[in-house]
Amino acid sequence: MSPIGGDLLAWEAAQRLWGVRLQEARMAPGAGDEHGAPAWFTFPPVVTVDPVMVAQLGGAGEMESVFAHELGHHVLAPSTRLDALKIRHQMARALQAAGAPTLRDEDLALMSNLWTDLLVNARVAVLQRRRDGVGEPGIVRLSRELYRASRSSPSPLWWVYLRTYELLWNLPRGTLCDPEPPEPARRPPKQKQELPWTRIAAEHRAAEKALRQARRAAERVSDELAEATVTRPALDADVLALLVRTFAGDAVAGALRFGVVVAPYLIDPRTDGAASLRGGTCAADDAAATPSELGRVLSDRRLSGAVPSSAGAAAAPAAKGSATGQALGIAQTLELYADADPVAVIAAWYRAEATRWVRPFTQRLPRAVSADLPGPFESWETGDDLADLDWPATLQAGGAVVPGVTTLRRSYLPDDPPPVSSSIDLDLYIDSSGSMPQPQTGSPAVLAGTVLALSVLRGGGRVRVTSFSGPGQVAGREEYSRDPARVIADLAHFFAGGTTFPLDLLDKRYAGRGIPDAAHRRHLVVLSDDGLTSLFGDGDPARADVAPRVRETLSTATLVVLDRQHRVAEPALRAGYEVMYIERMDDAPAVCARLAEVLGG
Repeated sequence: MSPIGGDLLAWEAAQRLWGVRLQEARMAPGAGDEHGAPAWFTFPPVVTVDPVMVAQLGGAGEMESVFAHELGHHVLAPSTRLDALKIRHQMARALQAAGAPTLRDEDLALMSNLWTDLLVNARVAVLQRRRDGVGEPGIVRLSRELYRASRSSPSPLWWVYLRTYELLWNLPRGTLCDPEPPEPARRPPKQKQELPWTRIAAEHRAAEKALRQARRAAERVSDELAEATVTRPALDADVLALLVRTFAGDAVAGALRFGVVVAPYLIDPRTDGAASLRGGTCAADDAAATPSELGRVLSDRRLSGAVPSSAGAAAAPAAKGSATGQALGIAQTLELYADADPVAVIAAWYRAEATRWVRPFTQRLPRAVSADLPGPFESWETGDDLADLDWPATLQAGGAVVPGVTTLRRSYLPDDPPPVSSSIDLDLYIDSSGSMPQPQTGSPAVLAGTVLALSVLRGGGRVRVTSFSGPGQVAGREEYSRDPARVIADLAHFFAGGTTFPLDLLDKRYAGRGIPDAAHRRHLVVLSDDGLTSLFGDGDPARADVAPRVRETLSTATLVVLDRQHRVAEPALRAGYEVMYIERMDDAPAVCARLAEVLGG
């Protein structure tokens, strides 16, 4: 149901406070018990409030502030579903850097909600003070009531959170929480069980004595380490207040630094973590990330920079030497986006990782005038490529220019890269035998293939990928493609068998092909480790002539191989194939980046 009476007036006032118009809030008496919160928001923008729970918590007289808080999630943080995913991703990075064994959804939701609530409530207080002048803002009065019952919570994290509000709102110490932080819980002492000396043979007592002394020394060190903590509640509250002021306009960048400070409280084995904070949050969007969203999230450079130390979290740029981690590995990314399509997650991860290596230098023909229409406008988010920002469209939309909120970008149909007239074909074969790294755990070979493929695609070309292993183990599509996600999905196919190059398939594909010319270039690249001698007929002498014959139909043919004995050198030379040797598979991405430049002349 819609708000009526005083609730309707409060809703209108909250919209005026933010300067926005939104569809009417949904009043849902009793729904808060199931959700675990008195109010929440969803995407597309909808605010839902349980007036019964609000009244039970003492906030019935501050409905404007309740509405203003939820509106703030739409206007300020996270503002968009895309930014919500990015904030969650940053929290995962912080947990990983803090040593969390797993990425729990409840921890990620809690951290994301605490951070965005801080940003929103701090801004609401500023807006209310600006409008009302002197006096305590409504959001502060509401918080006094909502947090009254939990001011003496034993959770150190909750104390830090409430103390941060006191600092942001210039409230006297002890207004929202106890004046002093709670003491962290201590682990119970270990029960020591030792054999009586009478049961130890006389000849072993000297050794047993030395062993017990060493054991007690080790236990003392362990106890001292257990007493040490990376959490400093009073200082951490000061840091969080500074972060809110510093990153008020960039919730995604600030989320990582917030997470670095908060994560240790959640994984501290001596405390209950945030058990007392469990329950509902303001967010109620559990939809899995789409392939498009995954691509835009993982391509944001803010999600791959250095993770600052806790001490340096308040600094805007991460200080050199303070990094404790970078981007999430593919295994952690798959865990974080467990509800999404794993193929799409893998494709987005490798595409993002390949960005720094991509060299779009392949031959490109003059682009003809296309009859294709541009796609619709999309929201341009902070972290997207600045070149994608459509300033005329943004300015024509009217209103204030707010990055990530009112900024626009033009989409194209089909998606990146747009179709251009081109004659470049890359036929890419990747070894997926058991000796190669698995794509699901991070494969430099797949990354190298992604680098090469994206370089060709961004130059306007087409790519065909074939994954091969033992006899009959071949995967990929017959036709060439301009779809990056499809290409990377084929690269990530893994058999874990032996190594036998599919000469029969190669022969079939190039039968009857003529000699290429300058206007139609064909490039063949093979990524492999040992065992590629099968390309030249080793084990299948009847097809030993396939590779030389196919070479005559190609512009270039390159083998990127980990072959320390250079066993393919002689047959490759005879057949006209160039070989680029690598000492370790981690070198493959850089080698393929150079190869892309060579292919482009």
